[in-house]
Amino acid sequence: MSNLKLNCVFILLCFAVGCNDFCCAKKIQCGKNIECKCEKAEAICCYLHYIPKLPLNCSITKLILKNNILTVINQSSFRNVSSVNLKTLWFENNSIEIIQDDVFDDFEYIAELRITTEKLLNITSLKFSFQSLTIRTIQRLYLEKNDWYGLPDDMFYHLVGANIALSLRKNLLHKLNSSIFLPIANLKKLHVEENEIVNVDLNGLMTTGFLDLSNNNIYAIPNFCNNSDETFVPKLKKLSLAYNAIRKISKESFKCLDNLESLNLDGNRFRSLDNNVLALLHSLTKLIIGDNQQLKDIAPFAFNSSSLQKLHLYRNNFRFSEKKIKEKRFNPQTIFQTIPNLTELDLSHNHLNNFSILRELFASTQNIQKLTLVSSDITTIPDELFRNMSHIKSLNLEGNEIERWSESLFDNLPSMRELYLDGNNIHVINETSFPSNLLKSLEVLELSGNQYRCTCEIKWFLDRIRSTNFSTKMQKNWPSRYTCYYPEHLRLTRLADYFPTIAECNSLNIVYLIIITACSSVLILLFFVIMTFQCQINFKNALYLFRLKQRMKRGYFSLESSDDYEFDAFVVYCDADRLWVHGVLLKHLENSNLNICVHHRDFDVGEPILNNIGKYMAKSWKIIVVLSNNFAKSEWCQWEIDIVQERRRRQGKEVLVLVMYQQIDSKHMITPLKTLLDTTPYLSYKEGFGEYLFWTAVVKDINKPLNMPPTSIF
Repeated sequence: MSNLKLNCVFILLCFAVGCNDFCCAKKIQCGKNIECKCEKAEAICCYLHYIPKLPLNCSITKLILKNNILTVINQSSFRNVSSVNLKTLWFENNSIEIIQDDVFDDFEYIAELRITTEKLLNITSLKFSFQSLTIRTIQRLYLEKNDWYGLPDDMFYHLVGANIALSLRKNLLHKLNSSIFLPIANLKKLHVEENEIVNVDLNGLMTTGFLDLSNNNIYAIPNFCNNSDETFVPKLKKLSLAYNAIRKISKESFKCLDNLESLNLDGNRFRSLDNNVLALLHSLTKLIIGDNQQLKDIAPFAFNSSSLQKLHLYRNNFRFSEKKIKEKRFNPQTIFQTIPNLTELDLSHNHLNNFSILRELFASTQNIQKLTLVSSDITTIPDELFRNMSHIKSLNLEGNEIERWSESLFDNLPSMRELYLDGNNIHVINETSFPSNLLKSLEVLELSGNQYRCTCEIKWFLDRIRSTNFSTKMQKNWPSRYTCYYPEHLRLTRLADYFPTIAECNSLNIVYLIIITACSSVLILLFFVIMTFQCQINFKNALYLFRLKQRMKRGYFSLESSDDYEFDAFVVYCDADRLWVHGVLLKHLENSNLNICVHHRDFDVGEPILNNIGKYMAKSWKIIVVLSNNFAKSEWCQWEIDIVQERRRRQGKEVLVLVMYQQIDSKHMITPLKTLLDTTPYLSYKEGFGEYLFWTAVVKDINKPLNMPPTSIF
């Protein structure tokens, strides 16, 4: 059939079923010269120097202009689409420099305007273009990835009376001055995450209900009150301060947030959580405080709150151990006791491998409905753990070391609908693993990724799957992620492909049983004989370590650890190298969850510099010395070398981490510095290839223990 005939058929079909249903139902070429792609009500135009015409009968409401060359945008730029009733207009990476005042005059129904990755755009021209927007229809304004360092004070002057959600994500803003938002009558949501904000002024967010300040460089909780203790944010309900550099929170940190319902503090640098930090948040129902791997102490009543319902404490690497209890770093009996209305708890990626502590932690969580304990080192579950959780609906124990549990563990859980046990060490699922009423009520039972033994013990489980619709409860992982781990010849065989017969599953042959038992006994005996002769030194080591612990208990000496210090490291450097230390060294180390002390932000204001140096070196586990020609020439740095040498004499060379930022010329090499380099290993920094190895070595050096005694006896 010729191209002419095909075109005729195409046109007839469009008239027959309607262009909107046929031509725009899936992505096709559109525009006068097929410059754009249309899908349903959306048109995407790329790699052009102008805005083309669009098919009117396809009801386009969303226009995306991406990767074009549109240097100047004005009303005439849209003459080809001026009759299209656009509701969404999106500019992305079009090399726009100027947006003129009249640009939106022909679009009275625009509800969403996106201007992203327009790094050449003149902000002043954009400011004046807002006067052509229809205030009563605009609802969402996205100004993202434009590399803006700041905004004019009257940036939103022409949006007076608007009712919008605003996003300034992924720019380069260093300060948030909220007074620029005052002209907006109702700023419902404000996104300013992923900038470089340090200082925050919230005076101008009286109508804001959602504020996202995550992924910035904020060092302290912003002030939410004015001098008269009146709130700047009376309608704020959701606040995110995640992934900043906040180190401390207290009860006073959250004054004037009477209506706050959700607070996200993920990924900060808290070392401790004090008592009653939530006391002034009377409406708080959800707290997220994960990814704080420097967290060492949780006060007994830290989460004291009658309103709190959801608490997420995941990925803090917190050790719920006997040692921490003895050191009074947390109390398992009270930590959740003061949250009477707690219904959702997430403790994933912490350490919960103590049987008795696990029981105490959950003794007071009677109202819990969703419990998540993913990858928490759990090996054994106490029999009575869930007896007080009659309302629990979802339990997630994925990625632990659970092999078996008692038959009564899951009794009397009438509300349970989701149970996740995937990625554990489960070998067998049999008739006694779960109560029959639980199997009936469950909607999700995830058991994939376990180490199943393909023996007759698992026959019941396979028969249940094959004879019922049980596999529908196992999500999408059946049968691909259910495989045999044992015996060896069946390893990686899918359970769905294993068909044990009744004959195979009769009682074991007694002869085989005797042979297996006898061989096992001989092998075990032989193993112990070999271990006795081959591991004498290890036995001596074990004896030494036992004696060492006894001496420690009697007070002979103690082994220091980083937990005994406020900071992981103190940085000694020349001020001429400040840019590299602050912009490169500090960033890499703090991203590795190390708490670093530098004088420009951590020293006490008003205290003499000499006192500050001595005080904060004493609070630091290790000393990092950044060496360079600038350092060698500085008389002040030479004085600091003397202090460093004194610390080395007291605690050994392991206390120092020497970083050669710049090779020192022989003419600048002084005797104390040469002595230090001759007796202490150092790491040399070079940008580019091998840099990853350098940072790995620095982090490991900081974490290396001090003053460890010998572990052998001769």
